[in-house]
Amino acid sequence: MPGLIGFTKNYKYGDPMLLRMRELLRYFKWYQDDVIYSDEHICASRIHLGIIDQAQQPYNVNNHIYSWLEGELYNHDELEAKYDVASVNDNELLLNIYFKTKSFDFLKDVDGYYAAVIYDKVQNTVYLITDRYGFKPLYWGRINGSFSWSSELKGFLGHEDIKIKIDAVAVEQFFNVGYLLENRTWFEGIELMPPAAILEFNIMESEAKITHYWSWSEIKPLKEAIDEKEISFELGRLFKQAVRKRMQINERIGITLSGGLDSRAILAAASNAHKPLHTFTFGLDGCDDMVIAKKAAAIKGAVHHDLHINSNNWLTQRIGGVWKTDGLQNLMHMHGVEFSHDYRSHIDINLNGFAGDLVLGGSYLTRNHFDRKIDSNAVTRMMKSKSRIHNFADWYLIDKTDPYFINNRVRRFTNNGLIHMSKSIEQRMPFFSNRLIEYVYSLPDILRYKSRIYRKLLLSEFPEYFISIPWQKTGCPITYPYALVRVINYRNLWLERLKRKTGRISIKYTDLHNYTDYAKWLRQEPAKSFFKSVLFSKSAIYPEYIDQRIVRNQMKDHLEEKSNYHEELCLVLTFELWLQQVFEGLYRQH
Repeated sequence: MPGLIGFTKNYKYGDPMLLRMRELLRYFKWYQDDVIYSDEHICASRIHLGIIDQAQQPYNVNNHIYSWLEGELYNHDELEAKYDVASVNDNELLLNIYFKTKSFDFLKDVDGYYAAVIYDKVQNTVYLITDRYGFKPLYWGRINGSFSWSSELKGFLGHEDIKIKIDAVAVEQFFNVGYLLENRTWFEGIELMPPAAILEFNIMESEAKITHYWSWSEIKPLKEAIDEKEISFELGRLFKQAVRKRMQINERIGITLSGGLDSRAILAAASNAHKPLHTFTFGLDGCDDMVIAKKAAAIKGAVHHDLHINSNNWLTQRIGGVWKTDGLQNLMHMHGVEFSHDYRSHIDINLNGFAGDLVLGGSYLTRNHFDRKIDSNAVTRMMKSKSRIHNFADWYLIDKTDPYFINNRVRRFTNNGLIHMSKSIEQRMPFFSNRLIEYVYSLPDILRYKSRIYRKLLLSEFPEYFISIPWQKTGCPITYPYALVRVINYRNLWLERLKRKTGRISIKYTDLHNYTDYAKWLRQEPAKSFFKSVLFSKSAIYPEYIDQRIVRNQMKDHLEEKSNYHEELCLVLTFELWLQQVFEGLYRQH
């Protein structure tokens, strides 16, 4: 990140407009710009962090076909061997295989986190390509006859013919679900590319067509007899392989380490040959996450960093963070963005435990939907919202419900955290290795339910990290049976209630099980005054879309401690900041 930018020309579009669009994707002066490619049909470029794939783009073959790539491929050597193609970097490899095979069928073999643009000058065709899970964003739209693309939604604000209209359905989804669904964006007429997709745009005929090169239905159920020991071993092998493919010995690599299972599993699987390995834990000083993460980091011998979030520092960086995430991430969930400078000082690449609890831990499974296709009942049960997608198209034709939540909750919500961090360092997600995913989703759902097979994997492959060190979620090691965990948690809940009650009289009580306390911080300065000044200003824009009276009542009740509305108020502030960034040019940070 930040990524790719471009458009097809008409008589008045040219390099100056591309420069304006590209500049909107710049957050730091040290970003690197590729050359501008311009001919009679298109204008395109890339802006990047200068960490991976540093070669100038576009790459071209015979001045015939041109390619731009944002991201990276993790099975470069395998692809070279399979297609008998030699390439210096991933961008060249992608184009060389396409040029040799004259097909995009090879994309289903690519294990990567990327978005790409290929321009066939002879055929007058532009292709937009997304990775298998669509985690590297690429937006597209038609503006006054011009076909345009950008890795970030804000890039379209630099298009001189853009007429921004906020999508009413997007507003409804944001406030009911907390994020946008499927491929919807804030702007009418601009869409997010789907996962595993190829958009083919014929310049001369001005026609766009989207196809998928892979779908979940290609994963078939495991036919062998179920042997949990063997399955645990194979999952462990694939997971360790995925982690190590995402580590090169000469790279500055770190891990954002919590008290959960996923980031700790990555830490345990990381090659011991990679030194120094930096780990980072953010949260309240002394919170459970910090205590647990420090113990795990010590086993690995990692250089560990505690990063403290508090009432004074949590909000400032998130104001500009709304701009960095295109208003798509509730600023309350921008955990840890306060420390981008700390990350950048020590590492260039973060290994992220992104959605491991869903993939291996089965956190979105319900008993009555084991090994069944997604349907409206499953969505209603899990999303608990009025806003739902009921168009369960071919993409979801597998007897699993997870793909729906990966495509929505993970891709459109959780992924925003990666997008935010990727403004300063690169991100890699081992849990979304193709081979690991294909094996996991060939298994019966019962094996993943309540982390059943995940626990066996962790205890057999990495015992020193999990036998005695607690899991932050339960406060107990994963070796403890559920019945004992319930008893301990009931006792702890009773003690916490007692501490809260006595805290009103004489004891200053801080809940260190959680790593933040947004409800409390919003009642304190500087957040309290900032929320009031923005949300109740006469120039506020959000009342054009939602009822300000509800927001006033929520703020009043929250400040008077009648109820907690910190998440709802943060959603409204996020929306208002985004509207002001778009329409007034305010609150942008570069």
